Amino acid sequence: MFNKQICVLLIWILTCTSGMAQTIEVNNTRELELKIREAQPGTTFSLSRGEYKDIQLIVEQSGTEENPVVIKAKQPGQVVFCGDVKVELKGDHITLSGIYFRDGARDAKEWRSHGPGLVAIYGSYNRVTQCAFHCFDTANSAYVTTSVREDGTFPTHCRIDHCSFTEKITFDQVINLNNTAKADKTPGAKAAGPMYHRIDHCFFANPKKPGNAGGGIRIGYWRKDDGRCLVDSNLFMRQDSEPEIITSKSRENVYYANTFLNCRGTLNFRHGDKQVAINNFFIGDDTKYEYGGMFVWGSEHLIAANYFELPTTIKSRGNAALYLNPGARASEHALAFNISICNNTFGPVNGHAIHFQPLTDRRMETCSAKQLKFEYPSDIRLYSNAFAKTTGEYTLFKNDDLEKNALQWSGNISTTKNFGMSVKDGIMVCKKGKVHKQPYVVYEKGGTFDIPGIPEYVFMKANSFIDNKPLTFEEVGPHWLTEIPGTYAQTGKLSKDVQQRFKEVISKRTNKKR
Repeated sequence: MFNKQICVLLIWILTCTSGMAQTIEVNNTRELELKIREAQPGTTFSLSRGEYKDIQLIVEQSGTEENPVVIKAKQPGQVVFCGDVKVELKGDHITLSGIYFRDGARDAKEWRSHGPGLVAIYGSYNRVTQCAFHCFDTANSAYVTTSVREDGTFPTHCRIDHCSFTEKITFDQVINLNNTAKADKTPGAKAAGPMYHRIDHCFFANPKKPGNAGGGIRIGYWRKDDGRCLVDSNLFMRQDSEPEIITSKSRENVYYANTFLNCRGTLNFRHGDKQVAINNFFIGDDTKYEYGGMFVWGSEHLIAANYFELPTTIKSRGNAALYLNPGARASEHALAFNISICNNTFGPVNGHAIHFQPLTDRRMETCSAKQLKFEYPSDIRLYSNAFAKTTGEYTLFKNDDLEKNALQWSGNISTTKNFGMSVKDGIMVCKKGKVHKQPYVVYEKGGTFDIPGIPEYVFMKANSFIDNKPLTFEEVGPHWLTEIPGTYAQTGKLSKDVQQRFKEVISKRTNKKR
């Protein structure tokens, strides 16, 4: 009887300890590539400082929610992944932490835009945190992707946080979140399911490239697919890669408490409907270049409690802080309609506060060629917004035909009478400095704007005016990164050696297209 009890006890102990956390020390590339095969739930791989050159880190094993597999620098920032690097997180519940990606040398022929990134996430509930990516190499790919598996399934609930992405001189976005391998525009095609990823407390500063070369973040490919991703608390500082700082190409994504500082582009609600922007700052603190706010396609959006202050605006788009797209409904360049714009503050803008008909000639031409019905934005609800006087010779709004637009106004205030359109009711002209007495209650739990997977506190912020402050570099990115790498974020210019490499990348791209 006694021996039987001992056996039962031993079996119980072995069962409990089999999943206990263990730490494996790693000192070089070869050790990590070999020892990663020993990963079990709860295993932490502690990487000694140094260069892990040509690392091919393929993680097939999974952790669990309680016991993830962790790969981290013993001294964050002192572990450098350089040379011919590939990282693939194929299992679930894996964390990559504290790595500095720089001085890369991948074979450009083995990589491509819209393919797997330098760090490709295939498993769900994975996390990339406290990592820095700086001017890695000349291979055209994203830095981080959530990637579709061979069987067509895709990861969900991943997080990219407290990372820094600077001076990417190659084509493709910095981060691509995918739930399909490409846009499926076939009528009646099944919609891809939601991803539920989060990108937060990251820093972006990347140079302008020719054409639509890939911006900061792309979420999804086509307007019928669900995103349900949360992008919050990030600082975009001279994120200039292309005209779209973020290209949001799926439904129900939320952008909350981000700061866009001196960015030569716009946050774009590019395809999917029912997207949300709350508590974001769009500001410029110099006049070196033309800076942007938001460009909105599609319907059912909520744009609330944001702040716009732009000393210069983008001439090619019509000089404005907020652009609402004309065009055809549910198309490639979808008409903006049925949108709530509430509790926003438009500070001094050297352009129109809102442009209701940007790129009209171009949109008309496209609709005519494709035999689509062209329309101006309609059912736009503007409630409790504050408008400062525009600088320059701009009217507050750009709109030549109010009758076609069916705008709804209530509780707005302005420091100017130079509206640029007939507004009979809904805007009170006041002295400079006077503020709203009462914001508009736009969100109610269980109402129109609820999006599964997004915390309620985000939406509650839509019911008040912006009360936070613009983010600073000290509040985002890896905790170990004490200063911004490179020169671009501060000056808008690359150093001579990086600029030369940049020219080579552009030249190769141009020659290839020819």
